Amino acid sequence: LWMKRAVLQAVIPVFLDKFHDFGNKYYKLKYNLAEAKRKGCSRVITFGGAWSNSVHALAHIAAQQGFETVAVIRGERPLDPLRLSAMLVEVEALGMHLHFISRTDYRRRYQADFLEDLQQRFPHSYLLPEGGTNQLAVAGAREIVTDVDSIMQAQGYHYDVIALPVATGGTLAGIATALPAGKRVLGISVLKGSAEVQDGVVEGGLEADVRRLIAGPQAERNWRIEHRFHCGGYARCPKYLQEYIIDWEAEHGEQLDPVYTGKLFYGLAQMQQASEFSPGTRIVALHTGGLQGRRGFDF
Repeated sequence: LWMKRAVLQAVIPVFLDKFHDFGNKYYKLKYNLAEAKRKGCSRVITFGGAWSNSVHALAHIAAQQGFETVAVIRGERPLDPLRLSAMLVEVEALGMHLHFISRTDYRRRYQADFLEDLQQRFPHSYLLPEGGTNQLAVAGAREIVTDVDSIMQAQGYHYDVIALPVATGGTLAGIATALPAGKRVLGISVLKGSAEVQDGVVEGGLEADVRRLIAGPQAERNWRIEHRFHCGGYARCPKYLQEYIIDWEAEHGEQLDPVYTGKLFYGLAQMQQASEFSPGTRIVALHTGGLQGRRGFDF
């Protein structure tokens, strides 16, 4: 009944964490962990903040596969253990080593000398970028389209657009390269200032990152990113977004997280209300998981 109601409203929620635990992060990690194993690495290093979904997923999935893990965490470790985020407490209990660095040093996370020093400190390590986004993550994200198609075909529905929240762009890039002709992908950016506009055209920022991840003609043809619904910036959740999430959850009986999926469904609702989609457009809205981050908010 809920699926049918969603279709009539032209937005069809699909929950990736009901395909695989940890949602889109599972897909992004799949081939990266296979590559780490192929290279003989015993440890995986990644980067993130105190509520990073990527850090959280890596701690769980890599532990299941026998890897040691290190998370380079932005900011100093709190002196009071009670101020450590619930997520960091959880991943540390799984055996992940938390390597806290200053915010100034964290900005160097892509510099070669910084990464070399890190690998010397933690030898036999495979480096996974912040958010887990690289070409292997893009390859894994392509498989999301296969899973979406399977559930849509089973329900007898077609779709025109896959919409999802976007931060680093890896999942969007994978979906864009896997979609068949005639379908497109819409990203709702959760980051403030992720677009760079020149002469009225978005040229840099997140769009440039996605173009670098996509090699081929689809880099310009079947995807776009909407920047209006970041709600103040990454992990910002103003009162109006909180109210929207509470109302959505009461209606649908499912949860949203304020960092990613809340902004996705809020943005789509605003665009629908403004009649920004052509009549009859069917939109698959990807709930990418990440509900563990809900613990960082008190509403």
